[in-house]
Amino acid sequence: MRYENSTVKSERVKELLKRAGISIGDFSRSLWGPKSHNAITYFDTRPDVKVSTLVKMAEILDCSVEDILIKSDTNSDIPTINGHHNVVNSSYVNTDVTSLQAEIKALNMVIEEKNQRIEDLKKANEHLSNSIELVKQFSHIQDS
Repeated sequence: MRYENSTVKSERVKELLKRAGISIGDFSRSLWGPKSHNAITYFDTRPDVKVSTLVKMAEILDCSVEDILIKSDTNSDIPTINGHHNVVNSSYVNTDVTSLQAEIKALNMVIEEKNQRIEDLKKANEHLSNSIELVKQFSHIQDS
């Protein structure tokens, strides 16, 4: 397993805030105190966050540190999905859904093509059967 982000990204924090239903202002006050002037852009200017800050962020957002840094499997292109706090509106999921929909459409076209081929083969088989039956009848008539 590895992390996709080695630092805290403000975009990721915004996704998690949206999922948790917390405003940026409420999050900032909870994280840095009521008199703090820090905003989400703090993570872009100072990406090397202390572990204690990262843990506090996870508690406020009701998620794991792995959710913030996006844990992924190094053996696969498919990210590991843990728990019930999965972000289904992330750009990763939307990209995957779009590519899967295109693949499904292509597979449906292949299935339709195969179904048509099967119908054609059934008709050809029926025609051959009728032809063989006619040959049998004709040869039976000649034998008599």
